[in-house]
This record gives sequence, structure tokens and C-alpha cells, in this order.
Amino acid sequence: MGLRINKSFKIAPGVRIRLGSKSSSLSVGGKAGRVTLNSRGRRTTTVRLAPGVSYSSSKGTRPKPSRPAAHEPAAPTRRAPLGTLIAPRRNITEGWVAADERGVVVHRSNLDDVRIPLVHLASAELDGKELALKTSDAMTYRLRLTTFSAARDLRFVEALARAARLTQS
Repeated sequence: MGLRINKSFKIAPGVRIRLGSKSSSLSVGGKAGRVTLNSRGRRTTTVRLAPGVSYSSSKGTRPKPSRPAAHEPAAPTRRAPLGTLIAPRRNITEGWVAADERGVVVHRSNLDDVRIPLVHLASAELDGKELALKTSDAMTYRLRLTTFSAARDLRFVEALARAARLTQS
């Protein structure tokens, strides 16, 4: 279970704005019924039928993206979806890097995301704040970490090495 932080503000009678760590929303209405629009494109309508009983409907959900085959490297996509994280997300210069059960995702603003499948990861090395990810096809990604915790950076690399079954030298 992750930590969630949000704050709600009443800006007028019947109008609220909620700011959260992953999205924000605008709600219009009162106890009897309301319409909520969030920053991810979802519209939810809620109607109170009786005390403790309500009806809610949502529109604007996005279909789940299809997964590439596990044995072939995924091509860069505009936004590579993350699965269950095996190593926490770390900030890098102009982006972030994270690892899920399928591989390492490198996200840089204004560039396509790159996914390195775990089976193609040859080594993961941390030298100060520089993370070097080497693939089996001799490609090296050098990333500058901008996080504040060297211990968490090291745990990221250790979790990555365990998941990719890399031997320590």
C-alpha cells in the first residue's frame, strides 16, 4: 500500500477542487448529486438515492495497452506503462527510471520511453550518482540520478540485479 497525499478546497458553494499526488479533480454539486471531472479524463456522476445509498457511473476510462512478448525487446513508445514495481522509481536528469517485472523503463521528457527487458540486462552499476545499465547487445545507458538518498539508489540497483539474476563481481 502506498502513501497518498491530497488536499481539497471549496472554491464556491457546490464547487470543490481536489489536488492529489497523481491527479486532480473538479466537483460540482452537493449531497444529492454531483459531477466530477479529473485530470486523467474521467467523468463521474454520483446521485444519492437515500442516506447511505448512492449510484455512481463513470465515463472516459482508457483501455489497457497490449503487452509485448516477453522474449523480444519492446520498441520505444511514447509512454511505456509500468507494471508491478520491483525497484522504486528514481529521478534522473530530465526524467525518471523504474523497474517492473518486465524490465527497466527509462523516461526522459520530450523523448520516447525505452524499456530494457530484464533478460537483456547484462549489468547495472552505480558510481556515485551515475547509473550505468549495459544490455546484452553492448548498448550502455548512462543516467545521472538526481535523488537525495544514496542508500535508496543502491537498493534500486540491488533489486534490479536480483530481478535480472546478475552475478555480483
